[in-house]
Amino acid sequence: MASGTLGYWRGTPLTVTVVPVVEGGELFKEEHNMALTVTEREHWKDRIARRIDKAIEAVYSTKDPGLLERTEAQAKRQATKLLGIDLLMEQRDTISQEMKRLERQDVKVIRQMVATIRGCDIEEVSHDHSYRSIPFEVTAAVTRRAAILEEELLAEQELGRRILLLRREKEELLDTVWLATSGRQIKELWTKVMECLVQEPTSLQSDALQLPPDDSES
Repeated sequence: MASGTLGYWRGTPLTVTVVPVVEGGELFKEEHNMALTVTEREHWKDRIARRIDKAIEAVYSTKDPGLLERTEAQAKRQATKLLGIDLLMEQRDTISQEMKRLERQDVKVIRQMVATIRGCDIEEVSHDHSYRSIPFEVTAAVTRRAAILEEELLAEQELGRRILLLRREKEELLDTVWLATSGRQIKELWTKVMECLVQEPTSLQSDALQLPPDDSES
């Protein structure tokens, strides 16, 4: 059984405990020293990722339920401004609203025609809407820039920094699982790579490096 610390919330450590897999009604014993398969590692990655998602939701839902939605909207507004298309986006929104109004009016006229032919009330005729969308090239550029700005905005507040920490743990979870279940050579190589890139491991990765190496694969 292995445990890892996600971080601290108001002085209280948040930990994740990995329970051995049950097979044939018996738990695998640590002394068996059996290496995990790629499928098993993916399984634990997905299981822990779901727990991290729940932790992220718990961080902001109880304190500030609208934090991520507001931050995302603010990031998109700043992204369009930095890309120099904010006024064009406003014009497009105005045109889009007018088009929708005209389309609703047009649909209503058509529905009234159908209702008249059928001899029924207009409410008995179904709606049929079709809207144009913003080109993918524009939405992709805004999405990329907004993602960067969203991280910067989240980093400015305590809850946001907590969410960024948990997101990084999730993004690097596959590396963490491999570190926790790999041999000495992989652990040493990974440590040297991080030093070369001048990067710090996550909290879970630091704990994984402290686990006894699994040299059964070597």
